[in-house]
Amino acid sequence: MTEYINLPEVLKKKDSFSRKQFYSAMTQKYKMSPPQIAYNLQKRLEDGSLIRVGWNNYSIAGQKSVYRHRYSNTAENIVQKINENYIDLDFQVFELIQLNDFMNHQVAHNTIFVTVEYELLEYVFDTLKGTYPGKAMLKPSLTEYYRYLQDDEIVVGRLPSETPKGIDQPWQSRLEKVLVDVFTDKLVSKIVPENEKAAIMNSAFDSYLLDTNTMIRYAKRKGSDKRMKNILAEYEVETA
Repeated sequence: MTEYINLPEVLKKKDSFSRKQFYSAMTQKYKMSPPQIAYNLQKRLEDGSLIRVGWNNYSIAGQKSVYRHRYSNTAENIVQKINENYIDLDFQVFELIQLNDFMNHQVAHNTIFVTVEYELLEYVFDTLKGTYPGKAMLKPSLTEYYRYLQDDEIVVGRLPSETPKGIDQPWQSRLEKVLVDVFTDKLVSKIVPENEKAAIMNSAFDSYLLDTNTMIRYAKRKGSDKRMKNILAEYEVETA
């Protein structure tokens, strides 16, 4: 590993920090020039002592892990079916059992949420309805969701523009997106029990690197940025 001057304490105390915060801390402590700071940041990223955890967001390696979910076989098959039928489609998949990593009471029946760019929404729904007869629902109400609830039910909905892409695959749902949906989505927020939401939020932030800027930007696309800022403040989560 390349040797560097020590990171300022103000950065070591943060779970993650922006490029602006990195530049500011290095300038104040070491009086470095912008090109020197840019070089220092790039070398740290190259050797892994710093890791990128979101757009313009970094963390010191080894502090917390980046969230990854191993998707169920059904979810993987749905992804394969979509990719076979639609080239370069912007879509994402979230399954309810992902929340079992954070909840006190486990999800008994999995639901797979497939969100798709608006123009092809109904085409993808028709494809999945034909492949999984009786299991796919298009933008159901809460009443409809529970009326036809079954294991591995598929809910197809619209993907908001500028939704953050997955860490390993674009179709995977970032934990930041999942948390916003748990608190603000018209359907998901109603499905997740209110008495589990504190455990989900606290466990997520205690265990994983999360980019609150990503959360707020995504919430803004859903018209819920003010609400999400208030929720993060309620849980004493620092935002930029």
